[in-house]
Amino acid sequence: MTDWQDRFSRQAKRAIPSAIRALASFPRAADTIPFGPGEPDASLFPIEPLRNVLCGILDDVSLARGALQYGPSEGDLLLRERICTRMALLGVACHPDNVLLTNGSQQALHLVSQAFVDPYSTVLVQSPTYPGALQVFLTHGARLAAVSSDVTRSALIYAMSTFQNPTVVSLSLVQRQDLVDLARSLDSILVEDDPYEVLRYEGEALPSLLSIDIGQRSIEDVRTIYLGTFSKSIAPGLRVGWAVGPKIVIEKLTLLKQIDDLQASSFAQAVLIRLLAQGVEPFAAPIQATYRERRDRMAEALRTEFGSRGAWNVPEGGFFFWLTLPPEVDTARMLQIAAQVGVTYVPGVAFTHDGSGSNRLRLSFSSVDPDRVAEGVRRLAAAYDAYRT
Repeated sequence: MTDWQDRFSRQAKRAIPSAIRALASFPRAADTIPFGPGEPDASLFPIEPLRNVLCGILDDVSLARGALQYGPSEGDLLLRERICTRMALLGVACHPDNVLLTNGSQQALHLVSQAFVDPYSTVLVQSPTYPGALQVFLTHGARLAAVSSDVTRSALIYAMSTFQNPTVVSLSLVQRQDLVDLARSLDSILVEDDPYEVLRYEGEALPSLLSIDIGQRSIEDVRTIYLGTFSKSIAPGLRVGWAVGPKIVIEKLTLLKQIDDLQASSFAQAVLIRLLAQGVEPFAAPIQATYRERRDRMAEALRTEFGSRGAWNVPEGGFFFWLTLPPEVDTARMLQIAAQVGVTYVPGVAFTHDGSGSNRLRLSFSSVDPDRVAEGVRRLAAAYDAYRT
């Protein structure tokens, strides 16, 4: 019998499973209320507009043939132009040559890591941070350290500046400038992952890291690479994201993408070109209103049902609440009790590179039936009380 474990490459052996996706097979009560998945609510996907666009493409033989054919590795020019228009609203002046379309922003992160991270390179991350990024960096053999670490050089600095996953914290203007300055002082590449920028419920938006880096420069002189996605504003199943950066970087990422999968879906791009004729805003407004109401419901449920058991802040955007419990509480162990009483969440340790955060947890309100949120928080409180007894 073949020993497959012995045959896997070093990179394959470094790959670690997603703690969040593992929740799908976690033993639980039949009527469990899932606060774990950080995914959009499928009932909010623009089904009717998508149907109309799809029919319009398929009813036109010429359009259909183009949408079903191979396309350029960098992506359709018209969609890249529309992304440039979107980036201009974020304070970034760029050309389609500065844009690469990818299969979600997760692939963009993978390509950036392929381009800049060698085994044993140092990558600085926020702590806590997005687990999918930790998976990518560790698979590429990176040594991970916190942004606050006293290091003299790093290959990459990875950061979410707006509604960070999992804390939902947005960096101040000073903190954003400090990150841009840190990248220059360490001769590093700054990767700005911005999947939640359309999910603002209150407050004023601050400049993106890329727009700060540009300043009075050309985009060709920056060391920040911006990653965006349509997963939160339209639908994740389309799997279209993008990277924006200097042309020389985009050319290299495009070459790596050719090797990976040739191109992003021509059909999905054709759909988005027509769907976004008026921009993202017509789709963003209704989902912002819906998620704002769900955030408020969870905030009220935490206040009335969870009370003084932990601490949290009410987020201005995004999908999550980040709870801090007393230091002696291990939320990974508490999850076993929570699942038995019918509620799940993501333990804080899943978001850290060094195993810290054991007394923290992330709750998602985005895809849970809003009428069950209060009951879910009641169950969470019961699990906490059972754990402490």
